Amino acid sequence: MRDRDKPFVMYYRGPVSFSLVPRGLKGWLQAAIWVAVLGILVAWFSNHTGPGIDGTGYAAALFLFCMGVLAWLIGGVWWMVAHSERVDVSEMLRDRQRQRQRERRQREG
Repeated sequence: MRDRDKPFVMYYRGPVSFSLVPRGLKGWLQAAIWVAVLGILVAWFSNHTGPGIDGTGYAAALFLFCMGVLAWLIGGVWWMVAHSERVDVSEMLRDRQRQRQRERRQREG
């Protein structure tokens, strides 16, 4: 898959500092499906924590909900990173700075 066809762009700043942005209809559709899965998890949790649920049932539902959200988060980020074009922000800023320096030297010289 060429980078331009990928549905997400990852602006990489460091190992734990990055931003994932949907690109085009395909990316926004996949992001919407990802959020809809969270909605399903929340709806399930609200159904299992209503009146008449004892402490053990609530604890089990809360545990399963937390594990589901953790799996949703890790799986979604993993999917988006695997299907994204990576833009290294520090490299991009260095390139812009070099370009400005070249332009300044050409104007002066």
